[in-house]
Amino acid sequence: MKLRAALYVALGCAVYAAWLVATWPASWVAERVERASRGVLELRGPAGSLWSGAGRLYARRRNGALVNLGALRWRVLPARLLAGRLAATLTLAGGAKPVRVERSFSGWRVRDLDFRLPAATLGSFAPALDALEPQGRIALRSADLRIDARSVLGLAELEWRDMRLAPAKGIDLGSYRARLRGGGTRVDIELGSIDGPLRLSGGGSWAPGGKLSIAGTAEHDAHAAPALIRFLQGMCGEYRNARCAFRIQL
Repeated sequence: MKLRAALYVALGCAVYAAWLVATWPASWVAERVERASRGVLELRGPAGSLWSGAGRLYARRRNGALVNLGALRWRVLPARLLAGRLAATLTLAGGAKPVRVERSFSGWRVRDLDFRLPAATLGSFAPALDALEPQGRIALRSADLRIDARSVLGLAELEWRDMRLAPAKGIDLGSYRARLRGGGTRVDIELGSIDGPLRLSGGGSWAPGGKLSIAGTAEHDAHAAPALIRFLQGMCGEYRNARCAFRIQL
């Protein structure tokens, strides 16, 4: 009888624990998002549960202002738990295809990444850019990335469309692309132009948890607007013959 009673108690505890996990509120996800991003990201109005929910995601700028990144929806894939992995699909701002995120003991794996964000988001993750008040649209894409505390493996592409910066006083600087190649402890960066008044070339590298270093040139043709030329003369370390040499270290 004592053994049977103990089994009933154990079964009851297991059922209760399963019920608690199944009904874990979405507010727990919001807390984890803010903690993991060290306060840079904030999920407001969380609804649903740990397993399936939604909320509105914001990025916090250095001055405390919030940038609306759009509606975020998530759905945990229970079948992957049997393999010792926590996997979920994420959809941000009504993206056409969900992003698949997987967490294991070895780190994170992100597949089908295709996020489109306001350029002001850059100031949240790179405070040195926040003073320039970046505007425009950002697109971040990657088929498959593997990330842990000290390494990044995979290819990604970052586009900045309709670039504008406060010192340029409303000038449309064009659209540009950065191709990223993660080879482990170093991410190589290649810069290029898509369209606009400047021809951009250059590259650099970023070490996970370390510094970003980029150098290159931006050139304009003989018919560039005087305001654009004044902007380049003020911002470039070296400006000569319609050519601006720059170096960025963050």
